[in-house]
Amino acid sequence: EYKGEIAGYAALNKWSERKAYDITAEISVYVHSTFRGKGIGKLLVESIVAIGGQTQLKTIIARITEGNDHSIYLHERNGFQLVGTLKQVGKKFGKFLDVTIMQKVYETKE
Repeated sequence: EYKGEIAGYAALNKWSERKAYDITAEISVYVHSTFRGKGIGKLLVESIVAIGGQTQLKTIIARITEGNDHSIYLHERNGFQLVGTLKQVGKKFGKFLDVTIMQKVYETKE
């Protein structure tokens, strides 16, 4: 919340239904356009990464749509590394979009 209004959210979701991947989650972060540039995204990513570190997760994966350089920066600041790019896997407003894949590995987990 920001000044009493819902400004955004962050969540960790199952990355795969297969049991072998129970140690992996996908991060979702959204900040409403009205509230961008106020540090909310930074707080959300930091918070959800900290929460993930208190669980049995070994890794978190982020899928970031083409053109969202700020999101890439936020994830890099929180220990995510570039894994690769999936070409033309999304489509918005008639345009095919690439998706950047980033990964945070909790080194202390076994």
